Amino acid sequence: MLSVGVTEAARLPPRTRVSETESPIAPPESPSTLESAPQHSESHPVVERIVLIVLGICLGAGSIELTMWALYDEPWYIKLTSEQANTSPRDYRKNNFLLRDAPYPIPPPADHRRILILGDSFTFGLGVRDDHAIFSEVVERSLNRDYTLPDVRYFHVMNGGIPGSLTHRWLDLWNRIDEFYQPDLVLLVFFLRDGTRTASIPDFFGVIREEITQRNRMSLLYQGSFTYRRFRDNLDRREVGERYTQKFRDSYFGDEEETEEWRLAQDNLREIRDGVRATGAEVGFVIFPILVELNDRYPFFSIVELLEQYARDNDMPHLNLLPAYLGKNGPSLWVSTYDQHPNPEGHAIAAREITPFVAGLLGASRKP
Repeated sequence: MLSVGVTEAARLPPRTRVSETESPIAPPESPSTLESAPQHSESHPVVERIVLIVLGICLGAGSIELTMWALYDEPWYIKLTSEQANTSPRDYRKNNFLLRDAPYPIPPPADHRRILILGDSFTFGLGVRDDHAIFSEVVERSLNRDYTLPDVRYFHVMNGGIPGSLTHRWLDLWNRIDEFYQPDLVLLVFFLRDGTRTASIPDFFGVIREEITQRNRMSLLYQGSFTYRRFRDNLDRREVGERYTQKFRDSYFGDEEETEEWRLAQDNLREIRDGVRATGAEVGFVIFPILVELNDRYPFFSIVELLEQYARDNDMPHLNLLPAYLGKNGPSLWVSTYDQHPNPEGHAIAAREITPFVAGLLGASRKP
């Protein structure tokens, strides 16, 4: 047995033999091994950082989505149409002429000077609950406080605004009220919409709303993400605004069919002018702008200029309210985020401009 063991030991390669006094320590690593080891040890922190970044992005996106979910109520265009549809003219006071004003005696007092203002919902003061805050009332107070006219005890201003109306209804009102109210001055307050077929925002948005609703209903991303909904709603809002602006321009500068309402409005305004002057009264024309983008890029400049030219061509003294609003923040003058009718501040601006215009047409002078 011993001889066999020695023989086998003798056969081992010299490099594999280990003496009894030699420790079984691994040989020193080569320089290449020493250089590569740290690389393997640093790869784990890099992966961890990537995982943490991804998790952070996911958590951030989730937080944003939860916030959008908590804040999101319904699409803006539904809020806009529903809010305006819920504002009913029936909620306001009416006088003996069925207008938004206090009762007025018939026959009218001889020592009064009477001003009838014809217009739409901007003149009516839709959305403003305080009767004393609408511009017709402010003009009346300002005239009586600051102006005088011989043999005149009181200046009375009648609010003849009819919500949702176009000029043919102003003509009807003039024909109905003239012999009873007997105005000395008729003011035609022409909002830019009054020469178009966009009779009301809910009507205008009906077709567009259906298009948007159908498209969003078919979008899985819109249905599944409130963050995307907010983004998509903003794009839709911009698109609708552009279409709304273009429709206004087409109504005044488009083809024969598109400009039909503007041609009718011109005829109706001339008929009112002639009827008023036939009674010995005077007529004035006031241009009320759309209260958006009130800066040097105002999108309706061309329409305002057209209306001014119309007034000059038809011998009507006119007042353009746009300069009084330029430079101001449009939404701060609205009754709400989704209703562009002027709020009390918007009415106050109009009244400051209209008061001296009316006084000049009546020949009134400022009190000392």
